[in-house]
Amino acid sequence: MATGETGIGNKGVDGVHGNGSVFELDGGMRKSLVYGPVTSRRLGLSVGVDMVPFKVCSFDCVYCQIGRTEKTTVARSDFGLLDRIFEDLERKLESGAKPDHITLGGSGEPTMNLEIGKIIRGIKKITTIPVAVLTNGSLLWDQNVRDELSAADIVLPSIDAADQETYQKINRAHPDIAFDRFVEGVISFSHSFGGQIWVEIFLIKDINTSDAHLAKLKQLMEKIRPDRVHLNTAVRPPAESFVFAVDQGDLQAMAVKINYNAEVIAEYKENRGTPVEKKDLPEDTFIDVLLRRPCTTREIAVALNTNEKQVTALADKLVAEGRIRSRRSGSKTYYLCKADSDSPVDSC
Repeated sequence: MATGETGIGNKGVDGVHGNGSVFELDGGMRKSLVYGPVTSRRLGLSVGVDMVPFKVCSFDCVYCQIGRTEKTTVARSDFGLLDRIFEDLERKLESGAKPDHITLGGSGEPTMNLEIGKIIRGIKKITTIPVAVLTNGSLLWDQNVRDELSAADIVLPSIDAADQETYQKINRAHPDIAFDRFVEGVISFSHSFGGQIWVEIFLIKDINTSDAHLAKLKQLMEKIRPDRVHLNTAVRPPAESFVFAVDQGDLQAMAVKINYNAEVIAEYKENRGTPVEKKDLPEDTFIDVLLRRPCTTREIAVALNTNEKQVTALADKLVAEGRIRSRRSGSKTYYLCKADSDSPVDSC
């Protein structure tokens, strides 16, 4: 396997591995590396692809919806997943799934997979559905990573800070990825990539929302020149209890201040036919999605084009059995995997 230009290569990651017909997690088992469809406020109806074992990531973001990263890493590996991803995706599409995008992301940082370029090209041989990559952007300073992502249709990096102090406070990056290195990588990629770049800025009340910081974020966007800038805030339960959402009205005002194609991420717009009550709503499908992200019953029902009452009944059953938990966030109830006693939120 090729290695990164500063020695990031196939070192493997301790304590996580794929084995047999299930993908082992800390606290759960994924029966498929392809999940959904799920509703995405940025990408519409999306089929997700898990590229790495659970929480293999270079960041430990305070707002992460699947909990803390126990140990950040910059060690890339192939994880032996390539053939399984293709098989699972073909099975998912043959089952009738019709997503707007195939999204590489899941429960870790997808660019940690050394075979991400092969996976993107392989998916394009299976389907004409556009391929999107959700990334924290932390490895874009590596020329190999930039080359591997070149086959994607859309790359969505996250940039939540405009200086080292705020970057470390929010993203808690691996020590090898200083803020300047991170930013230079995103800028280099944005100037060479032939597809669309949609930057997400996750805004946290009283951490990266001052006028001075928004002005620096604006300057940064002018250097990156993304096609879109999406402003997001804490909608789902975050990893840390001190993460507070920004009000929608304030988000709109902040979009004006950042200015560079900035827009507040809107709620997913439903565009489906009459919901169909399914004879059998598979528990595995429900849990498979929750292993990657907390969801409301409404989101699951829309994604599966089924009756919300049916989804709610299944959620209540799984809660009663102790297999999942519910948690309020704002005005909504989200369903999550079993609680992690070391984290202030529930996580898989």
